Amino acid sequence: MVDFVGDEAGDAALEDGDLRPAVDGGVLDVDDVRTWDLAADVEEGQAALVLFVDLAGGFDDRGIEQGDRLAIRRPDDRGRMSIGAELTPAAAGWRGGLRTAEHEVPLHEVTAVYYGKPTAPVIPAGLSGPELRFSRAQARVGLGGVLVSLPVRWVSHPSALADAAYKPRQLAVLKQAGLAVPPTLVTNDADAVRAFAKAFGELIVKPLAEPVVYESGGEALVYTRRLGRDELDALDGVEVTAHLVQQWQPKRFEARVTAVGGRLFPVAIHARSEKAQVDWRSDYDALTYEVIDVPDDVRAGIARYLDAAGLGFSAFDFVIRPDGEWVALEANAVAAWGWLAEECDLPIAAAIADALTEE
Repeated sequence: MVDFVGDEAGDAALEDGDLRPAVDGGVLDVDDVRTWDLAADVEEGQAALVLFVDLAGGFDDRGIEQGDRLAIRRPDDRGRMSIGAELTPAAAGWRGGLRTAEHEVPLHEVTAVYYGKPTAPVIPAGLSGPELRFSRAQARVGLGGVLVSLPVRWVSHPSALADAAYKPRQLAVLKQAGLAVPPTLVTNDADAVRAFAKAFGELIVKPLAEPVVYESGGEALVYTRRLGRDELDALDGVEVTAHLVQQWQPKRFEARVTAVGGRLFPVAIHARSEKAQVDWRSDYDALTYEVIDVPDDVRAGIARYLDAAGLGFSAFDFVIRPDGEWVALEANAVAAWGWLAEECDLPIAAAIADALTEE
């Protein structure tokens, strides 16, 4: 198992950084993950070696154990991780492995990779700024390049995740897949916002990229908010950068549909506060959950999206309008899922285990 751990807002692609685990929180753990009680098409006694690249705790160990698919062990040691990989005339691909003082992952035995939200490893102290940037780039390209070269099953491949991280592309692919999406404007032009409001009525504005502001040693989340009509006359600062503006969608409720290959886990999210009505992430205490069904046309659209995006996993957020129409807001290919699995007793972890181990 390889765990890049740290800030949950890490990019989908491998970040720059160090290959050394930190004692507090850990930057990189290496251990092997052996499957037990595999699907029927795996020979009895044959072990699949699954590599996990994710935040610590990002993969629901408890859920996996409940799913009776993968047994996960975390190493006690926190020694420096090393990589040794060779590409030689005698081998079809990279040979070698990832090692700590106590554990080793042979690259040629890896059968699947679960790739979540790794964060930047930490380069040892004492380097100058240019040395630090150089070292991080070498770590990113060296370790990351070897991992993405492995001819194995991915949930999901970093290149597909990198493409899926662009919200404008998400919306275009969702629409092409036959799913309804809100009228959307990407702009840094105040007049364009006013014209869009004139055409489509009440608007919301939300971040295009990572919804986190880091400042003064802390961080703050940026939530979706409604754009009042009085604000349209004073849009100072819009010109500084791009904004995602959409038509406000009246809501009967919202839904998070977690998709693992062809398996869907749909949950209605009912908001009981004004803040949560606009962005349910802003007030988790005001939420209740209910497992629901997905209309056939929406189910088909989700399948087409996953196929077009090359993804094995994604979490789709929908508004269900008062007239019953499902409107897709986004598709997060590295979304958290453990909380909904726990709240609604959903076997999402077992579905991921199946996706990683099926022939």
